[in-house]
Amino acid sequence: MKRVTRRTFLEISAATGAAAMTGLAQTGITPSRAPRLRKAGEKLNMAFIGSGGRGSDNLNEFHALEENIVALCDIDRGRLNGSVNKVKERCPEVRAYQDWREMLAKEKDLDAVVVSTPDHMHAACAIAAMKQGCHVYVEKPLVRTVWECRRFGEVAKACGVFTQMGNNGNGTDGQRRNIEILQSGILGEVSDIFISTDRPIWPQGLDRPEGEDPLPEGLNWDGFIGVAPVRPFKKDVYHPFKWRGWFDFGTGAMGDIACHGMSFFFRGLDLREVLTAQTIKSTPKFRETYPAATTVKVVAKRAGQDKPVTIYWHDGDTRPDPDMLPAKVKANFGDKVGGTVIVGNAAMFANGAVSLADEEKFRGIAQHAATKDLPQTLPRVKNHHWDFAEAIRGGARPLSDYDHSVPLTELVLLGCISQQIDGELKWDAKAGRFTNSDAANNLLKPLVRSGWEI
Repeated sequence: MKRVTRRTFLEISAATGAAAMTGLAQTGITPSRAPRLRKAGEKLNMAFIGSGGRGSDNLNEFHALEENIVALCDIDRGRLNGSVNKVKERCPEVRAYQDWREMLAKEKDLDAVVVSTPDHMHAACAIAAMKQGCHVYVEKPLVRTVWECRRFGEVAKACGVFTQMGNNGNGTDGQRRNIEILQSGILGEVSDIFISTDRPIWPQGLDRPEGEDPLPEGLNWDGFIGVAPVRPFKKDVYHPFKWRGWFDFGTGAMGDIACHGMSFFFRGLDLREVLTAQTIKSTPKFRETYPAATTVKVVAKRAGQDKPVTIYWHDGDTRPDPDMLPAKVKANFGDKVGGTVIVGNAAMFANGAVSLADEEKFRGIAQHAATKDLPQTLPRVKNHHWDFAEAIRGGARPLSDYDHSVPLTELVLLGCISQQIDGELKWDAKAGRFTNSDAANNLLKPLVRSGWEI
């Protein structure tokens, strides 16, 4: 990967800082400082908000890269202590917090912040960190609501920071190769995409339990609630991990997995704004949680093509309707094909294999004559976390920076809204609103409780 000289590094730093200050002035945001770039080989000063679950995985990745772990924050004291013990041998001065606001107020020498909280806190934490001049790595989905999504992009651009959403496949050779295959145009005009997941693997499709349980020692419940409306603590209902299916805290199976599974074809096919979103099949709906299983239909534009692309999302271990699948897909993979199938008029892509229009069989992209020798156009990287860290040290821009993660997450979140509101929802991307549903528009922006404003 191309490196920068010290002179170029200093010129980039100065230009980034000036651009950030100009952008911030235009948006009315007052930063504490401009973002900082490091030289090749320098270690990043990093802080982590959320140290359990994905937070633990992210901490392991950056710790393995030998970055300087300055501070850790978690609302669960037990998880926090475990994370401190994990890194203190190499980073003996690491500081621990249970309130991320206190951490950001005290830690003034940070280069980057990693946000691995429940979905509803991603925007608040990341935006606060960016306004403090920090580059941010944020778990998927990037945020919980469409308004937060667009605001994230505005702040990131104005602050001049690098960002990376935690859809880790973007750092693998295999996903980058899939993107190159799709960008080659071999599929021709794409009409339909079918994508399936076995998620949720956590409880959803249920009502809120009655009553309240005693708070466990060391749990900052107010910090867990954060921007969301206050509710009583119930053991084994929300924390840990079971928050994903609740509207107030998570985005269900689609929010959790679609930012992974849709990323390569969103980029590879150059998908643009959404036209409509509709949940066409669903298990029973509940007032506060996502359904246990759905089929969501999202129609989106593709750059350079008049005909839109229709994406069928299947969760809860459901599969595409066999009657909607092309005959040769069923012949090669069976009626209950999973994974991802992309249907074009010149070729089809199915789970890493390709079949041209005049072929009956699918062959892997590394073996098929039409794809095996297509040129490599994307750089290969050590991994997704390294990709983010190296950008701050003068490397290439991260592959899942906000220019990709914001529009991708918006598409996913519009599908999530359709899981809550019946009927076909018509989206006006320019206006940032639905044209035919006030109920759906009410879900675009979060209800943020006093004191936790984003």
